[in-house]
Amino acid sequence: MEELNAVLVGNLIYILIGMIIIIAVLIGFIISLESKLSDMRKRLRKIIMGDDDSANSQEILIKHAEKINSAIDVEEKLTDEINKLKSLMKKSISRVAVVRFNAFDDNTAELSYCIALLDAENNGVIISSLTGREFSRSYIKPIENGTCPNYKLIKEEEQALRDASLK
Repeated sequence: MEELNAVLVGNLIYILIGMIIIIAVLIGFIISLESKLSDMRKRLRKIIMGDDDSANSQEILIKHAEKINSAIDVEEKLTDEINKLKSLMKKSISRVAVVRFNAFDDNTAELSYCIALLDAENNGVIISSLTGREFSRSYIKPIENGTCPNYKLIKEEEQALRDASLK
């Protein structure tokens, strides 16, 4: 123990200088951290309280909330318009087929035709034109759910209906 005391007393000046250096470094770290903390407090105060150059956080949040509500309103309007367009498109003509043929034996050119015009639910009309050498007749037949309930279809009209229904 006396040897330890002798070593400590003999090196006391070096131990004291080492401790002073360590304390000085720690004080430097504390000053640096305090400076950074002060800067962060100033920024936080600017965000919360606002200053001449910027709005306070409550005003910023209110503006963002207004923008979000506006975007939600626009999205709801667009969704309504899309739904209206989808409903309209189901009822619009989207399936078309044409079949050309010879209606009569005396006519060599395919001047007669059938056109099937259908919506997405296979509702619509078939327009037929039968053309001979000296006359032409046109017919329109309603189509409901892919069938013609009131009229008999000729084979070319049936072909046009099948072709349009497949699209």
